[in-house]
Amino acid sequence: MKSWDELEDQVRQVHPNKARAKSLLKMAYVRLEEVQTKDREKFASLAVEAYYEIMKEVATALMSIEGRQTSSHEALVAYLKHTFPQFSRSEILLIDRLRKLRNAINYKGFFVTPDFLKRNEPRILNLISKMIDLLKNDLRQ
Repeated sequence: MKSWDELEDQVRQVHPNKARAKSLLKMAYVRLEEVQTKDREKFASLAVEAYYEIMKEVATALMSIEGRQTSSHEALVAYLKHTFPQFSRSEILLIDRLRKLRNAINYKGFFVTPDFLKRNEPRILNLISKMIDLLKNDLRQ
């Protein structure tokens, strides 16, 4: 994973946008509700992809509140690592692993095993909850 210093130039300054952040949070909740309806054995890859998209939306919302924007998913992960010391190294590595899996799913037709999802889903859900709590706290300020 590249560092913030290597990727910061891929992040643009924009006007802070709490309305966009709120909308992204709403979409994250919709995705979270939808992914819970999927059969884990049959749709493990789609669930992993959805969980990453939720994390990406929440991270994008956090960035939006600060008046930053990027189209680079790698820069988004580096931003979280750089800006939020609340996230442990293992949490950042999990987000980055999901980013790579999502790319493999979308661009190579990769299939995630149901066992991977079963082993990692509790950590993924805890991390999503932590990210959402952080976002909601930032929206209150």
